[in-house]
Amino acid sequence: MANTQKLMTLADTANLIAKTHRNASGGSRPEYDTAAGEYGNLKAYWDAHRDGRVYGARFPKYTYSNTPTGVKTRDNANLTIEISTNTTAGRDDYAALNAFKVFDVNATVDTDGKPHVTAISGLDDRYKADGTNGDVFVMACPCYYRVEETDTHIEFLWSDTHYDGYTPQPGLLLPSGEERATMLYAKYAADLDSSNRPVSASGREIDREFGSQNRAIDYAKNKGAGYAGRCTGDDFYIQIMLLLKYATKNSDVLGGCWSYSPQTPVTKAETGAKRVIIATSQAGNWEIGSTVNIGTDSERNNTGNYSAARARTILSKTTVDDTNTALNLDGDPFDTTTDCKVSSMPWKTGATDKILGIDGRPLQNNPSRQPIRLQGIELFNGICESSADLIANAVKDNDDAGRVELYRVFDIANASKNSTSTYTKIGEFPARTKATNDSWRYCEDFTLSNGVFIPTGTAATSTTGLCDGTYANPLSSQGLRQVQRFGALWYGSACGAWAAHLIADLGWRWWSLGGRLSALGRTKA
Repeated sequence: MANTQKLMTLADTANLIAKTHRNASGGSRPEYDTAAGEYGNLKAYWDAHRDGRVYGARFPKYTYSNTPTGVKTRDNANLTIEISTNTTAGRDDYAALNAFKVFDVNATVDTDGKPHVTAISGLDDRYKADGTNGDVFVMACPCYYRVEETDTHIEFLWSDTHYDGYTPQPGLLLPSGEERATMLYAKYAADLDSSNRPVSASGREIDREFGSQNRAIDYAKNKGAGYAGRCTGDDFYIQIMLLLKYATKNSDVLGGCWSYSPQTPVTKAETGAKRVIIATSQAGNWEIGSTVNIGTDSERNNTGNYSAARARTILSKTTVDDTNTALNLDGDPFDTTTDCKVSSMPWKTGATDKILGIDGRPLQNNPSRQPIRLQGIELFNGICESSADLIANAVKDNDDAGRVELYRVFDIANASKNSTSTYTKIGEFPARTKATNDSWRYCEDFTLSNGVFIPTGTAATSTTGLCDGTYANPLSSQGLRQVQRFGALWYGSACGAWAAHLIADLGWRWWSLGGRLSALGRTKA
């Protein structure tokens, strides 16, 4: 195990050298096995490139300092990451490092949960982002982590090498205890195909049916027993990357679409147009690349909200006259009347495809109006994303005390839509009183239990502690609840990588709730 000075024992060194030599054969680059129709040497590839470095990030505990900012330590100490946009490529010291390297791939997951990569962007001409060659995942190195604490600080350590005292990252172990050859994370939130199978691909409207915990279980099974909806391993990877690369608990450092809910009347009717005309005074409220509905109903969940056009991308804006501006849209022509209004919607998948770097957001300005990309994974499109392997249970203890228990199922094959009998209780969210019930409360810190970061405390703000919130109402409503992550269009600064919305039953779904395919559902406890 590496100590605080980044030294290894002789046994550690010998094991690392032996492992490298043992697996280096055929591992210099990913190799495609034509007969098998996949890359067959991915374990050897990652093993051959393991370098033994230890990357750390050290944070004060909330009781010592409420700042969300930490300090990079060990091999992480002098590394820099800058946010990229569609027009600017920021500096990225992490991109070439084995423990942070990522590839966009097409891949499948078999019944046992094992990954099979069929195409890799930049290495072959089979890779397709649009789903025509299968689901799009981000492939990363299997890694290991360790948490070290003092009375005042907590340090997170990350390495591509399994030192003594380090734990395999959540999702790495299959139910058998075998390690996955490579880690896969869905690059995009999910759409559904005509057979109600979830799809990870660019250019899709995020499907609201896959959003609930119940539907995530049902529809993932349509695809195969090895698939799942969003799982703990997916959450952990995003959260640990934020901590390590940006040395902050505040995911607003990148952005996220949770302050983007305009609705604007149509000012001029048109027939057979591919644009919608609004008042110029409102035009600045709309972002190029974002997604809109056009219809007569203000409620986004109703069909009338998209009676004229649904899920269209704003391509550009043009001046119509002194008081009117056109939002030029993709798709087929449509008709509008002055009874219509334009409503913002969650950004379609692929909104971050043009970013000139691994991490970033499409536009330089207005970060709270747009999705982001972290480790190549598109996130925060303006929806909550439900967890398929977690269930919350809201409990009322008395008239002024309530709590929300948290349960995890490790192998998605044992997931339930109405019970926690096959789950393990792993902790509780911050308790509530009458004063804090049925509201967002900013969390102070977190504990790490069974691979899940669980928020603690309710006294922080949007710029202190975790800078994200938990919404719960156990005093007014009890029972099993979904764990919804991130945040919807208008949830505001409470949203982010640590946010949890805990008031919807396991079958609830709405336009503001989406899902994501997971390759990590079949996991060992």
